[in-house]
Amino acid sequence: MAWQETDRHQPNMSEAQALISGFCQTSAIPCLIKIHDYSSRLVKLFWTMVLLGGTAACAWHCSLLVTKYLEYNVQTSISIINQRVIEFPSVTICNMNPLKASKLKGTRFDKLLELDQSFEKSQTATTTAAGKRRRDVLAELERQVGERKRRDFGDTDIDMSFFDSNFWDTLVPADNPLDLSVPSLDFPGIDTSGSTTTRSMGMLPDSSLDFGSIEALADAFNSMLIQANFSYFKAFARDANDVVGLMKGSKTNDFSDVLAVIRPTPDEVKAYGHLSSDLIQQCTFDAMDCSSWTWYPIPNQKYGMCYTFNHGVNTKLIKTNRFGSQYGLKLTLDPEVDEYVGLFSPTVGIRVVIHPSNIRPYPEQNGIDAATSFSTQIGIRKNVINRFKDYTGCIDAVDPSDGSDNGTPTKTYSYSLLSCMDDCLQNKMNETCSCWDRFSGESHSAPRCSYFSDTQSACRDGVYSDFDQGKIDCDCSLPCTDVYFSTIVSSSRWPSPRYSRILAKKLRNYPANGTKQLAHVHVYFEELNYQSIDESSAYELFNLFADLGGILGLYIGFSVCGLVEFLEIAVIIIQLLFVPMKTHRTAPVTNS
Repeated sequence: MAWQETDRHQPNMSEAQALISGFCQTSAIPCLIKIHDYSSRLVKLFWTMVLLGGTAACAWHCSLLVTKYLEYNVQTSISIINQRVIEFPSVTICNMNPLKASKLKGTRFDKLLELDQSFEKSQTATTTAAGKRRRDVLAELERQVGERKRRDFGDTDIDMSFFDSNFWDTLVPADNPLDLSVPSLDFPGIDTSGSTTTRSMGMLPDSSLDFGSIEALADAFNSMLIQANFSYFKAFARDANDVVGLMKGSKTNDFSDVLAVIRPTPDEVKAYGHLSSDLIQQCTFDAMDCSSWTWYPIPNQKYGMCYTFNHGVNTKLIKTNRFGSQYGLKLTLDPEVDEYVGLFSPTVGIRVVIHPSNIRPYPEQNGIDAATSFSTQIGIRKNVINRFKDYTGCIDAVDPSDGSDNGTPTKTYSYSLLSCMDDCLQNKMNETCSCWDRFSGESHSAPRCSYFSDTQSACRDGVYSDFDQGKIDCDCSLPCTDVYFSTIVSSSRWPSPRYSRILAKKLRNYPANGTKQLAHVHVYFEELNYQSIDESSAYELFNLFADLGGILGLYIGFSVCGLVEFLEIAVIIIQLLFVPMKTHRTAPVTNS
């Protein structure tokens, strides 16, 4: 008798089949029980088809749910939050005239002053000549009427009161006394020889430059289309300081291309801009005088020196518990109209920006215009957007600490999308072209890009082209928390005739009619509550699991217990079929 060794590496199919049969008999999946219990092959085939179809539909529906989850959509909820005390926003004001005329004498902008003075002299001379001509015509008419009276009526007295000044104005309009021509006036810079009907403008103070007739001048301004790189200026001007040549070569009716070339640098804005003490004449906040409160200066290349109220530099931010038009910030502002430079300032007034204290203001993009002789009422309401960081990829904007520059406190602003894009563009400009094209309040170590340098001009245009086409990767995302103020703006005539006398007496340096050149700005909260817009995940992971469980139960009657049971039997079958077992001795056999 000898022992026979059995090698359990061979698959034990019968045991695996027994396990599968037992699983189908007791499974939580109804289709498997039906397939196992029925003896009819047709019935078995039917339930097999039902199981396979349900499984396919379940897989398709589950793939839709997983795709929905991977889209990472967000949902938005809006709520109104009431507060008893709310932080007042920063209010930045800018004069629409960037540089003060009285400070420009002897600078590169001196030609702009001569240009304005030339226009004023031309207007005065033309008005004087037209007035003299009108008086002569009126005197001649009166003489002729008098002779007609004596010829027809002798010395009889006739009531001539109906020939009042209005009657003469009807016959001879003040702006054009009968003869439409105006006597030729000699002004430097314009050649009016050979014409007695040309109105002279006295445009250019330099007699060595000849533009020809006014019609020729207009044709020179408007004959060609605008080009993005402004290279056409080189045919007319020596450099960016040649204002006369730039205006001659301009291809825009409003000289906006000239302004792009001659705009001031940050240092020039600081040196020649309007002072806050001249701009801000009166200041009250919640019925308290705030004239002595500090305003933080911000240079801006379009509006010159801007000043911010409630800036938070070395001071606490102002909060208020009052709302309505009787409270808030009230400002009486003097734009110093007499100091305006014509080319820089086509409009008169104040630019107002309402913004959070930690965000840099951009008056060109987000400002409100306040006109002189008007009171501009700005009702505000706070809005807060909280974005969902996990899905939107937003950036947490941490409030930085303020610093100092040579002992002067400086404001450091938090992250914003607009500042990120602007900084990215200028950094790319500086990196590629070794120059800058615009500034947002700070000075630059690199020089400004010149329109008269072919290399810098072409490089500058290339950077802007790449930026517009999205070829520059700025990596700028939305901030996770975004605060902004919605506004409702209204205006009314200001000051009233009687209040103008009180205002003039209070300001002392202004006559009653001089207050018409002032502007009034009033910023106030309409309500103390604010609107909160919160983003959250539209489809969480637990929503996915819940929906998957529902789909599995709907299509194939699957549950968590059935899933565990299925995994258990699968593991056992794999072990039986593919995992080798140890060799062991079986019962002895007898040799015959």
